[in-house]
Amino acid sequence: MLRLRRAALAVSLLVCHLEAQSARDQARLQDLNFLTTQLPKLHASFFFQLNPADYNAAAGQLGNQVSTLSDAQFYVGLAQLVAMAGDAHTYLSLSNSAAAKLGFLSFPLQFRWLDDGVFVTGAADTYSRALGAQLVQVGDFSIDEAVKRLATVIPHENDQWLHYQAQMYLRQQQVLQGLNLVPATATTALGFRDRAGTEFTLNVGTESAPIVPATSANQASLPAYLQSPGLNYWYTYSAATRLLYFKYNQCADMPGNPFQAFTAALLSALDANPVDSLVFDFRGNTGGDANLIVPLGLGLLQRLPALAANSRFGVFVAIDKGTFSSGMDNAMQFKEPIPPELGVPPGVDFSRFVHVVGEPTGGKPEHYGNVKPFTLPASQLSGQYSTQFFALPDGIRAGPSFAPDVAVPLLSADYFAWHDPVLAAILARWPGAAAAPAGDMFTVNAASFRVEHGLAAGSFAAAFGKIATAPDEVQVNGQSAKLIGGTTSQVNFVVPAGTSAGTAVISVRAGGHEIAQGRATITSSGPGLFVLQPTAASQPGAVLNQDSSVNGPASTAAPGSVIQIFGTGYGPLDRSGSAPVVVMIGGEPAEVLYSAPYPQLPALWQINARLPASAHGQVSLYVIAGTTASNAVTVLVR
Repeated sequence: MLRLRRAALAVSLLVCHLEAQSARDQARLQDLNFLTTQLPKLHASFFFQLNPADYNAAAGQLGNQVSTLSDAQFYVGLAQLVAMAGDAHTYLSLSNSAAAKLGFLSFPLQFRWLDDGVFVTGAADTYSRALGAQLVQVGDFSIDEAVKRLATVIPHENDQWLHYQAQMYLRQQQVLQGLNLVPATATTALGFRDRAGTEFTLNVGTESAPIVPATSANQASLPAYLQSPGLNYWYTYSAATRLLYFKYNQCADMPGNPFQAFTAALLSALDANPVDSLVFDFRGNTGGDANLIVPLGLGLLQRLPALAANSRFGVFVAIDKGTFSSGMDNAMQFKEPIPPELGVPPGVDFSRFVHVVGEPTGGKPEHYGNVKPFTLPASQLSGQYSTQFFALPDGIRAGPSFAPDVAVPLLSADYFAWHDPVLAAILARWPGAAAAPAGDMFTVNAASFRVEHGLAAGSFAAAFGKIATAPDEVQVNGQSAKLIGGTTSQVNFVVPAGTSAGTAVISVRAGGHEIAQGRATITSSGPGLFVLQPTAASQPGAVLNQDSSVNGPASTAAPGSVIQIFGTGYGPLDRSGSAPVVVMIGGEPAEVLYSAPYPQLPALWQINARLPASAHGQVSLYVIAGTTASNAVTVLVR
């Protein structure tokens, strides 16, 4: 009798399991049916670049697996179906509260896709070792393979938006599991590489824990583009740089500070202060109401004749991979022809004042948009779909992104030194990158290692490559250069002082014979600052305090004291033998007391500058020589 009861119980449990499984499968099929029959009808043109047969085949394959897939696999499969349309505005969200109820949770990490990789910019205390490190592996897969698979889930029309969205998707454990990148375990193995090149693995869970940012707790120390992310819009004026900066994070009104009142205040600041640089920063603006900014644009046009009287005046539009939808549309309007009915004064060419700076947008200039939400009937997962097509605006070049006039990369060395190279390029009036170094030996400034900057005559240079033997000579355009040292992979030398601007041939030689050759661009100035500890994420500079001690944690500088900064690439000297320079400390110009070649070593540039009295903690520092801004370093101020 006992055996019969046990058998009956087992059968009952099996029936309950099958009934539960059947109910789960039916629910899954409801959601799948919505995406196959309803979403294509709701969208303005779901199959604008997608073969319906391919979509139906993918849906059918997912339906056939409805009983065997885990939740992570099935719902990731639904997101992949939506992404097949190739419309970046149409997606199924796996990161909202409905997704969390289905088990989609995130690592307590924050990632940022920079021009040299994906880096950890925030982490819970448990994983603090990862702060500032580069993410290089997900489970057993390289970051490249992981992003390749994520590309099937993330609707995108260019790599910029894929990379921007990947910052969030790489945090989602169940998305990675659904893509079969990692096993369905409580923790996930993520591989990192620090600046010293050391690789390590952390097993990361999805526990709820406060995320500590790598950026400063002192908001005043941060570059403007990282400040006040919770505000839809804000502005600030710097009298020292004559720069009026408007940060537009989201195209949406703010309670308590409606955009109409905000516009009046910003325009009043424009009227009341001398302005050389008017910056509209759309970086990270993913959209909203494109019409909200119109009154501000009209106010600017009315003031243009007066502003144009200033030969230094310029309007600078900052964009990046996070500039999308209405944020991108607003940025593009600065390059579109102005309708005559807006009453632009005769003889005023607005376009000549506008310079777009940064990196290509995540949005595509011609795109679907004007979205509406949808909710899946069973899982309650939500998403959105496009209802309207927006044609290519007049005056805008067709392409996957809206491209800047001046491309400015953002590297990890910039981010963790709390430096904004876009704003630096604006203040320097940088015309854009020099021709990149090329050839067997890749030659760059020996202090900054920035490929977008040229080399100044008389500066330290470093050439990288692989050669059979250590060199004993370097020639630049046939002229012998001072050799500092060389190995089979790196050669350090001084660019001859008389080298003419333009493309230069770098000849690396041994025993009277050329063993490698490269090309580099010689520019009038090419400022670079030496980094005391290149492996430190914060990029501490080669800086001496007023008492000649090395600036660092054990010996910080006093506010208002004089520091000595060391670099190379100063450019032409003035009649007194000084090197003209602007020193920017914490975003403001500092008093320069001395700037000249170091007497015993002319390629070395020494700059003495006074720290601002308000400086505190870790402060970013860079210099401008000619129309080029250097790399940034940091200095510690007590």
